[in-house]
Amino acid sequence: MRTQSHGLTSYSIRLQLFVLLLVIAFSSAVAHEIRPAIADLNYSNKSDTDADSQLLISLSLNLESLISEIGPEHDNTDTSENSDIYQNLREMEPDQLLTEFELFEAKFLSSLFIRSADGVVLPTGVSLTEIPPVGDINIPRDSNITLEVSLPRGVSAVSWQWTEAFGEVIVRGNSDIQEMDFAVLLSPGQQSDLIQFEQATTLTKRSVIANYIVVGFEHILPKGVDHILFVVGLFLLTPRWRPLAVQITLFTLAHSITLALGVSGLLRVSPSIVEPLIALSIVFVCVENFVTASLNKWRMAIVFGFGLLHGLGFASVLGEVGLATNNFVAALFGFNIGVELGQLLVVGVCLFTVGVWFGDKWWYRSRISQPASVLIGLIGAYWFVQRTVLG
Repeated sequence: MRTQSHGLTSYSIRLQLFVLLLVIAFSSAVAHEIRPAIADLNYSNKSDTDADSQLLISLSLNLESLISEIGPEHDNTDTSENSDIYQNLREMEPDQLLTEFELFEAKFLSSLFIRSADGVVLPTGVSLTEIPPVGDINIPRDSNITLEVSLPRGVSAVSWQWTEAFGEVIVRGNSDIQEMDFAVLLSPGQQSDLIQFEQATTLTKRSVIANYIVVGFEHILPKGVDHILFVVGLFLLTPRWRPLAVQITLFTLAHSITLALGVSGLLRVSPSIVEPLIALSIVFVCVENFVTASLNKWRMAIVFGFGLLHGLGFASVLGEVGLATNNFVAALFGFNIGVELGQLLVVGVCLFTVGVWFGDKWWYRSRISQPASVLIGLIGAYWFVQRTVLG
């Protein structure tokens, strides 16, 4: 009996160490996460003059990750073998980093393809590079590059593509002669549909849904670390499919409501308020896991309330990507499906790695649920302080 107890204790310690390493890795990933670049294609019509029309592209991107060649196979810079190069670039003053980019510029331009409707790659050059001050080196720095595209007379539609090594990019279209809805998240190396600047660009509902499913899923895995830990917190109290399904259903219903209200503009709450409260929701759930051993009605109400809160966080993500108004319902539906698929995958991993094997053990709560809740709760508390006091 003593040997068996010793074995359980040893296993419990190893499991707790694993969870600790996991949450530390999650915390690091948040600080050094590689986000998609954002490309705004701005078209100016010159038909009333002898000049050709103009296309300027405003790019917001992590210049250091591009120069250090940290590819899309990495979720954050720390996992790359070039992380030291990246960190060195991240510590550079703007004029030093600009010099490094000028050496990289030819390769950058040769990896970018702005094509006309007939597939011809249009000449593109850098007209302006703006690099912010160093700031906090643990937070990615977004530099801004303005590209000028030579448009032949009569060309008013282009497609966007860059090399797979540059990762994801959000592409948005703007025109001075029409209101445009074009906004799409492209996978690494993916070519966009033709972007029409003088007539409506139409996207099929199927392509819109498929694109936003990817956006929603990636917001959970691998980018939604705080949402992941909240779902893991729900699992730790009730490591069985049925009670989890009830909680996830309530959580889904709630965040769907505020997501729809948020992206439609009917409800706006500053991320400076929402993000700290999301961190606090993780702390609350983990504290409750520690002090209670069963699911109750109060927990259901809390899950629903925090679901409303997390929906506002999802809405801020869609606000960054952009939501095409001519396919609003399809885009919202696709994003929600992606989020749910990500959450279900997290739940599935928890169930099949821990719940199925240990959920009904007498020592589950004292040796897995409570220690893991403490560790995850501490991460949530750290994020709360980071998002409020440290700003």
